[in-house]
Amino acid sequence: MTRSDDGARRHDVACTDAWPPSEVIHALHDRYLFEVVEHLGLCPFARRSREQGRVHRPLRFVRGAIDPASVAAQLLEVVRAHPDAEILLPTFVVPADHPWQDAETFAAFVPELRAAYEAAGGPRFFMVAFHPGFDTEPTRVSPESLVPRLRRTPDPVIQCVNAEVLERARRAAQLTARERLIERFAHDPVMAALVARSIQADPELSAEIARNNFTAVGQGPGAQELQARISAIAAARAAAESASRCAR
Repeated sequence: MTRSDDGARRHDVACTDAWPPSEVIHALHDRYLFEVVEHLGLCPFARRSREQGRVHRPLRFVRGAIDPASVAAQLLEVVRAHPDAEILLPTFVVPADHPWQDAETFAAFVPELRAAYEAAGGPRFFMVAFHPGFDTEPTRVSPESLVPRLRRTPDPVIQCVNAEVLERARRAAQLTARERLIERFAHDPVMAALVARSIQADPELSAEIARNNFTAVGQGPGAQELQARISAIAAARAAAESASRCAR
């Protein structure tokens, strides 16, 4: 396991003929973390987790079919070696003719991995697919339809977030919602006191994040910046692939 100065901690499955080199893949995916997720504010806890060294990226170069149990075993190995791990980003480099070039086929692997990981008895993680093929352009853009457009990583990735991290984020969102209500009724001491003593319903964190992301990058200049950043990283990934083919 190695770690770049600022990016995710690296866990590479040994490969004798990696293409492009693993260092290149890690650098591109770190760009996605820095330039898209963090710079555009798409995740409320991503930067803190990374800066504390709690983001891990297991990397595999895939030739053929892959057993979800083997991926689950690697994830379990990482979390046992690093009990403070908050975000795992198993990342897969696949050849042009591999079924996982199709985004939906890759996404179908996630429930298989989740089942294998849970059977292994590790701490709970929520898992979701990211893929360069998630480039849908719905006729009506909404917070929900925007989500797959945000998940366009340079290679297929499964984002795994520790359940305790999400619970902390939910509690923070709940506290923020309560403070906003108190501020709203600041002119009415009776209502403010009632709000302060009440137990607010726990907001749906994913919906809250989706709404915030839509406000930031769903339309207009924000959407243009999102597209420009993801396109630049995708172009760099294609250039790295082309260079690796010439070298082979």
